[in-house]
Formats: sequence, C-alpha cells, structure tokens
Amino acid sequence: SSGINAEYGNSQLNDLTAEVEALSLDWDLIYLARKILQKSETFVPGSSRLVIPKYSYWTASYMLSNKGARKLLKQEPDKKMIAVDEYLPLMFDSHPNREWSAHYEPRDLIAYSVNPLLIEPQFYIGQEGYISDTETSTVILDRSRPASSSSEESKVEL
Repeated sequence: SSGINAEYGNSQLNDLTAEVEALSLDWDLIYLARKILQKSETFVPGSSRLVIPKYSYWTASYMLSNKGARKLLKQEPDKKMIAVDEYLPLMFDSHPNREWSAHYEPRDLIAYSVNPLLIEPQFYIGQEGYISDTETSTVILDRSRPASSSSEESKVEL
C-alpha cells in the first residue's frame, strides 16, 4: 500500500488545477513529486502552491500538457538518449551541465512544481524494498563512433 489517501490527493490535484486556471498559467510540465536538489526556488507570483523548479531528480509524478509533450518529442530524445531526470531539467534550461544543454535547442519547456509535493516515494535509497532503474545503471557505449584505443573516448558524452 502506498499510504496515499485518494480523496485527499484528488482534492489537492483539483485545487492545483483550479489555481493554474485562475492564474492563466501557460505551462508544459508540473511536477507533483520529485527530489528537490536546490532549495532556493521561487514561488510563482500570485500562487500559494507553485514554484519555478530548479534542477531536480526523481521524476516520479508530473502533469504534462500536449504542448509540452510535443516540445519534448521534437528534440528526438530517442536519438540523444538520456535519463528523464536529466532530460526534463535540460529542457526547462535548469541543468547544471552546460555542455549537455548545448545538445538541446530550444530549451523552452515551461515547468513548475507543486509545493509542498503531492506525492512522495514509498521507499528511499538504502531502505529495504527500494528499487531504481537509474541509480545503478551502467554507461552505454556509443557504437556509432569509430573504435579508439581509449574506451573513455567511446562513451556517450551527453
């Protein structure tokens, strides 16, 4: 059991969408759950529950508009494979690695996050039952590049 009270969650989600509509916010992505890595996030003017997110991890729950989905797909992420936890901050131009950012233009995803978060992970790193498909993943070699004497040179640089 996730410990989520569905009635409470639905009420909070309804309140969130009502606020987004009342503020006439143009949005592509709204995080409902994530790992906040930088604490100094600014509230959206006039909002009591939305912040402008900075670099985050744990893309656990979010709302994505049709326009936002189109922006993400237009970048052809299947040709520049990267974890979603890296891709989304790249696309709303809040990723700390500027070299990676250079591979994605435009970086114009309009992102917000609910604060406080509506959903939290059931388990955290180190707890029994914790599973991650990214935390222990291995580096994938770029087979499209010529072989070199240094295996470091053939790793994907994104």
